[in-house]
Amino acid sequence: MNRLFLILLICAALFSGSIPASAKRAAPAAVASVVARGLEFSAPHDTMGFVVAKGISSGKELWRVRIPGIRVNPELERDVQDVFITSLVAKEDTLIITNERGEKYALDLQTRKVTRQ
Repeated sequence: MNRLFLILLICAALFSGSIPASAKRAAPAAVASVVARGLEFSAPHDTMGFVVAKGISSGKELWRVRIPGIRVNPELERDVQDVFITSLVAKEDTLIITNERGEKYALDLQTRKVTRQ
């Protein structure tokens, strides 16, 4: 009986280590949208790395701009490489975007050009 128990214990220990760990991560808290120049700007997590401009009255998406700085290595799991936008701040004709790495970008609202700060 002790030998059977020992074999079962060894098998359980071997198989319990073979379950892969999940690399999934939760998105950070939602980013508050910002109103500037008659548009509402948001950074929805389902379109990671993009700023979306919508008409205030219509709620329709007018355009979106990809914020650079997120390079994805196809040999690694995508979700462990995600870098989410954490804040949007409007300053005159510019939207200041900060990501969870602390990197800052400026989006010119007239030209839609993005520059790293």
